[in-house]
Amino acid sequence: MFNDRDLGILGTGALLAVLCLFLPLSFTGKVVIGFLVLVGFMALALLRLGPDRVPPEVWLMRRFRYSIQTRQYVNQQTATRKTEDNPSPSKQKAERPAFRREQPAPSFNPVPAQTVVRPVDLAWNEVGVYPLLTVLLGVVGIYFAVWLANGGAQELSIWFLWR
Repeated sequence: MFNDRDLGILGTGALLAVLCLFLPLSFTGKVVIGFLVLVGFMALALLRLGPDRVPPEVWLMRRFRYSIQTRQYVNQQTATRKTEDNPSPSKQKAERPAFRREQPAPSFNPVPAQTVVRPVDLAWNEVGVYPLLTVLLGVVGIYFAVWLANGGAQELSIWFLWR
């Protein structure tokens, strides 16, 4: 039903967002940093790269393997002709090919740089919205409980005073 990889990334992001509460900043700074961490991990869980839309770790492994593999370079040259009917090497004379000028020489026109499209996709159908919302609401609930414990209850009680 669920992808363990995506749930692991979402859980790690939620844990790191909650651990942002221990940063030596104001509560607003903790909320902003925790929210950015959580959104970053949500984007990482949804991210798919490459033309076949694979997760980032698979895409990076493919790029790494391709970068370290040996390449086979071939020096393309025209094939040499062996004349079987004329075995004497003294008669063989290297002839220069005749220079034919059928087309005028092209003028220098720089080719405009083409944009390279690198496919990036978010796997909304694969991961689903419910795990994302569950993690988001869980982290928001923890932040709300910490805010209440650190004096938010007194701030909230001001709104409910009846005079």
